[in-house]
Amino acid sequence: MPPDKVKKVLTTKDRKPRYFYGWNIVAASFLANLSYAETHTSMLGFFLKPLQNEFGWSRSALAAVHTIARVTEGLVAQVVGPLVDKYGPRVLMPIGGIVVGLTMLGVTQINAIWQFYLLRGIVVGIGFTFMGQLVTQITINNWFVKKRGRALAIAQIGANLSNIIFTPITVFVIATSGWRTMFVIFAVVAWLFVLIPSVIFMRRRPEDMGLHPDGVQPSIAEAKSKPEENEHPISEAASALEPIWSRREVLTTASFWLLTACFGIHAMASQGINISLAPYIQDLEYTDVTLTAVMTFRAIIMTVTLPLMGFIAEYAHKVTVRLMPFIIECVGAFLFLFAREPVFLWLAVAIYGLGFIALDVIQAVVWANYFGRFSLGLVRSLATMATLGFGATGPVAMNIAFDLVGSYRPAFVVIGGLFIMAAFIMGVVRPPQARRYATAAEIMTSARQ
Repeated sequence: MPPDKVKKVLTTKDRKPRYFYGWNIVAASFLANLSYAETHTSMLGFFLKPLQNEFGWSRSALAAVHTIARVTEGLVAQVVGPLVDKYGPRVLMPIGGIVVGLTMLGVTQINAIWQFYLLRGIVVGIGFTFMGQLVTQITINNWFVKKRGRALAIAQIGANLSNIIFTPITVFVIATSGWRTMFVIFAVVAWLFVLIPSVIFMRRRPEDMGLHPDGVQPSIAEAKSKPEENEHPISEAASALEPIWSRREVLTTASFWLLTACFGIHAMASQGINISLAPYIQDLEYTDVTLTAVMTFRAIIMTVTLPLMGFIAEYAHKVTVRLMPFIIECVGAFLFLFAREPVFLWLAVAIYGLGFIALDVIQAVVWANYFGRFSLGLVRSLATMATLGFGATGPVAMNIAFDLVGSYRPAFVVIGGLFIMAAFIMGVVRPPQARRYATAAEIMTSARQ
């Protein structure tokens, strides 16, 4: 072939396409996140008083449904995570959307606490695991390497918009039509925003479509180098050759357990705050209008700062970036102690929300950076079991404290200490060294054999 034609072929091959299909994955994940409103612990807090008034159940008994849901999600994640690695989200997410929608309708017919636990706790927990952020974050991390922080952040905006949109809707609907009507709305939203987009757009990883992460094809030299041999941990090389982990290898890696403990302790603290925030504000005798405004303000703060947090998360290989969210959340937790004064309430909500959303993005990036793309479902599923177990105790402990002393204030002090503990663990954990590495082509060839 003449040299000029060779040059033309190479130029065409290396040219970056104008539009990368991975952004379709982000868009579908964004819509799925938009339907997650009811699973947020802060949103569940709006239902505590109505259910308590109608059925006479204590707050700690009601908060236990969150614990049941988290434990269920942790158990189901052991199956879902490896399924995402093997089959991708296109089948899993529609199943989850159908289950969640039907079960939300079933919740409207409950008249006993065990029915609430079964439907809202167990069955909804199963459905959310199939359609939730475990699936979408793993998929996005498969499609993006250099830009995974901003891609995850854009998708996460959907979850925060759901809080902005559904916080005033939930307060209004519960006040005017009752809590059952709101569960019907949640069912319809799950069907609209999960079923169709996931079937049309979601795919497992770019290599299945003849593409590469971020839409950029790595060079031959990069493809032959291990990720840790590059100067930057988030390099194009990672899109060609990445670590492969077995279940046994993951469970015998110190880095896995340190990250799991770190994020688990954080989940315990943050979920305790999230589910109790609405009733705490009500207990301080703020009006429903103020409550709605404060919760909406928190969601807005988290939404508008998400793109920035996405860019920052792409530097999560720096320890200062990884520690930042925990410190910010700790400050916010202590400010809640002074929330009887409106200025401190608004300040606490803003600062805590900023730290919470930063950690949400950075956590997803850290798991992918440390363990690679190809076994990420396995790794995340194993971690989910522990982190959700930790997180499940937060809401119950927070509300047991309230039932015992009639105040959430002592719990906020403990929560601040938990954030500091998590920050310390994050400061000492280092990326693990895998025994095996492979390319996507090798993975696909192995699967066909």
